[in-house]
Amino acid sequence: NPVEKGHPGQIRRAVEQMLAAERPVIYTGGGVILSDASEELREFVKTTGFPITSTLMGLGAYPGTDEGFLGMLGMHGTYRANMVTGACDLMVAVGVRFDDRVTGRTDAFASQAEVVHIDIDPTSIRKNVPVSTPVVGDCRITVKELNRMLAEAGPIYDPSSRRKWLDQIEDWKSTRPLAYEQRDSIKPQFVIEQLYEL
Repeated sequence: NPVEKGHPGQIRRAVEQMLAAERPVIYTGGGVILSDASEELREFVKTTGFPITSTLMGLGAYPGTDEGFLGMLGMHGTYRANMVTGACDLMVAVGVRFDDRVTGRTDAFASQAEVVHIDIDPTSIRKNVPVSTPVVGDCRITVKELNRMLAEAGPIYDPSSRRKWLDQIEDWKSTRPLAYEQRDSIKPQFVIEQLYEL
């Protein structure tokens, strides 16, 4: 009998943290896919304007072609996603386990950030990393409620207030871009690009 609806007080506290954040990031995992919360997640990102990263299990829940998507996080992730995680002041984690392939040393993971953790499994919250605002509930139902509360709170997306943060992210994107050189042999990246175009 899992708790499906997140506690309103905890969701409200998460909203307050989002309104105050200067360097936020959304971190998503397989729980978003399992709860069929992609539509709610897209609305959440659009409302907040926060950059977003994902675990391997969460890939596909949010469009990889979106400019705000940083790519996958962790040991096999992108430079930009890992740099954002290390420098953010607020991490909104949705449907994730914080496993060691993402965190590495847990004492150093997102060390400057307050963490909001939304997950239906209460044993996953605070299991691997400290959490400032735990929200136990189904991802789709909880993010939908989060979106409703954000709408009531008024406009949250103001790029000018986070210009320095967004500029820093652009700098990280250009430092280590997702690029490759096609030479004599066919690269796997080229194959994936061709499949995507088709």
